[in-house]
Amino acid sequence: MNNAFEDRIAAHLSDTQFEDLPPEAVDAAKKCILDILGVIAAGSSADGIASLRRLLEGRSMRPEATVLITGARLSAHDATWVNGAMARAREMDDSHDATGHHISVPIVPAALAAVELLGKASGREVLLGYVLAADLGARMRLASPHRSGETGFAANTYSPFMAAAVAARLLGLRGEAMRHALGWAYTQCAGGLQLQQSGSSALHIHHGLAAAAGLQAALLARHGLPGPDEFLTGRFGFYAAYDGGNPDLSKFADRLGERFEVTQIAIKLFPCGRVIHGPIEAAIALHRENAIRPEDIEEVEVLYGPRGFKMTCEPESERRLPTSVQHAKFSLYYAVASALVRGHVGLEDFTPETVADPQVRMVASRIRVNQDAALRGIPGGDVTVRLKQGPRIRREVPVLTGTPERPLSYADCAAKFRRCAEFAAVPLAKDKVEAAIDFVANLESAGNVRDLVTLLT
Repeated sequence: MNNAFEDRIAAHLSDTQFEDLPPEAVDAAKKCILDILGVIAAGSSADGIASLRRLLEGRSMRPEATVLITGARLSAHDATWVNGAMARAREMDDSHDATGHHISVPIVPAALAAVELLGKASGREVLLGYVLAADLGARMRLASPHRSGETGFAANTYSPFMAAAVAARLLGLRGEAMRHALGWAYTQCAGGLQLQQSGSSALHIHHGLAAAAGLQAALLARHGLPGPDEFLTGRFGFYAAYDGGNPDLSKFADRLGERFEVTQIAIKLFPCGRVIHGPIEAAIALHRENAIRPEDIEEVEVLYGPRGFKMTCEPESERRLPTSVQHAKFSLYYAVASALVRGHVGLEDFTPETVADPQVRMVASRIRVNQDAALRGIPGGDVTVRLKQGPRIRREVPVLTGTPERPLSYADCAAKFRRCAEFAAVPLAKDKVEAAIDFVANLESAGNVRDLVTLLT
């Protein structure tokens, strides 16, 4: 077997040291870690999470790791599953906009479970593991010949690799053992965009399972079980089986070990599909600058890309006037109408009651979407409101807030963390919230990340 490419990846994941990371990668990682921990806190009260936790509490025989917020003790696999599901449940986790990839959802839950299995891991070790795993996932998507979603496979299909990489690194697997962990991750890939269409908790429940599969992959390798060869490049390897074949491996390998894709991760401000965020920003700006009243709106025009249209405007019967929270998260019509009516699109706007708001639904019915094939990837926002009496008012947002071009500060991420903590299933004391923010801010100096788990339960 020719494992040359897979061996190169395993060597990179094994040999890179914390001192090899540029400061901007470390800073970006700390913001992403704080961000996903806040999103997990908010996700603890989301649909389906309590039911999943109760199921797993009934079967976990060995309490090895902690479910954040509630403090439930489960097997490492099952704790990763629940924490991963919570991380994805609010659709507010980060985005690698160049690929549409969800980065932190599988990495942080798997890392925390590995830390608890070990009993101790330093902040430097966790930061390094995070950066390497994030880089792996983003590069895998960059090498794909398809844009996000074209094959029907989504971020959860790739998630076992990222979770396996961070867990294997923390558990001390190097070289061939690291390659075996990634090989086992390949055997457990699954999931696709149809999960997003269901209007239920299936999407985030499965994303947590994908994270747990990656942790399990690392544990299989840790116990000496060899994973398959050529898991990426083989005749039936990942790219051939899941992604249509013909990856551009030069994009994967470009400046490997020098440039880290963690610096290209965007942090989301709104708990809904990423492709809607540009129109939301533009609509919120229109609301704030013009004091628009819903009853005065004759028509709303949104300039939008074809990729976003397929994801958030079709089928129109589900997207125009969504009846479930899950469908509302992927509805351009609902999100833009909420922004125009309320002036915000936050966690409080995604409940059965707010989704049924008659004023928002009235405005949603008046939205017309104009597709522009030139708008690719994650475009900015362009929204025009035509009033019944008065001028047409337009707002453009060329670059989204939270992107590398318009980054959030650590203080901004801390503010989001505090907002998310307000939605936790079990209230977090304010002193613990502030202590967690300070802990992550100084993560490279932390002696044991297990202490962070204690703060978040």
